[in-house]
Amino acid sequence: MNETLIKNTDADKFISQLYRGALNVSLADFPTWALDLLRQVIPFDGAIWGTGHISTKKFHTQITLDVSDEIFNNLLKYLPINPIFTQITEQLGSAVNMSDVIDDENFYRSELYHKCFKPCDIERILSSINVDERSGVFTLLTLYRYDRAHLFTKAEQGLQSRLLYHLMSCFAYRQLSEISMTPKSVDASQSNQINALCDAKGIYHCVTPQFFAVLDEHMPQASHQAFPADLLESNEEYFEFIQGNLHFSVKVEGALFKVSIRIINQFDILTTREKEVVDGVCQGQTFKQIAKKLALSPSTVSNHLYRIYIKLGINTRSELIALAQRKL
Repeated sequence: MNETLIKNTDADKFISQLYRGALNVSLADFPTWALDLLRQVIPFDGAIWGTGHISTKKFHTQITLDVSDEIFNNLLKYLPINPIFTQITEQLGSAVNMSDVIDDENFYRSELYHKCFKPCDIERILSSINVDERSGVFTLLTLYRYDRAHLFTKAEQGLQSRLLYHLMSCFAYRQLSEISMTPKSVDASQSNQINALCDAKGIYHCVTPQFFAVLDEHMPQASHQAFPADLLESNEEYFEFIQGNLHFSVKVEGALFKVSIRIINQFDILTTREKEVVDGVCQGQTFKQIAKKLALSPSTVSNHLYRIYIKLGINTRSELIALAQRKL
């Protein structure tokens, strides 16, 4: 079996494993997990997966695998003298080999090599960039080798170009799954949350269809390109806040933030137990049925309902049910 056929077989296996395993890997771990899979098809010593936005031309997320984190700073610092950047931006979605852009003799004598790559022990470079035309988010994927004699072949270059599409497609699928799923731990009052994923600069990477509709109605000044970055500033992995009549919860997902919004309503002032009583009333249950389900006495249920009426400014079951239906 020749090398090309072996590589294609490995590539097919990679694609299968990628899509089958994506939902079993956390969003935070996905890039590293996917790169480890890719390494089985295209051997490399180190890699970077960085994202940013075409408007800023800077990295907003920086993921490294077995290479110094300093590489991102070096890339930005020496971008003006890096000839591969022009090539990958002109050939979006295609892998470019540094040795095809500049011959070895000139590359290894260059300031770019000595100041940018050599400090990170990088000798061979295979790079590609993808741009999401809808969001303007770009993704840079670069593979590195530390042995100068271990060149990237044309076959490997073609494989990276082919597999980049599947990496980006599967990552988008994983992101959409993340913001579309309602965790089992979320109670009924929060099940209508509307979600988005953005980076530390607020740039949106993925949103549910209702997200912008809610923002337009309640925060008309908010941009469709970026969520207010100052609202993401926290040292916590999970935090909540209120802006106007919107409740926000933010969860850190690796290099991204999952932002969930919910319109505040009258039922938010109720306790968890009171909300359970409301659910029972809306299901047409009697005091005895509600009491049995919640392990309470009927009189306690009656007291809860009395306090619910006072909090919501209503007087009857029918008003409560009508209010609950409007909330839904």
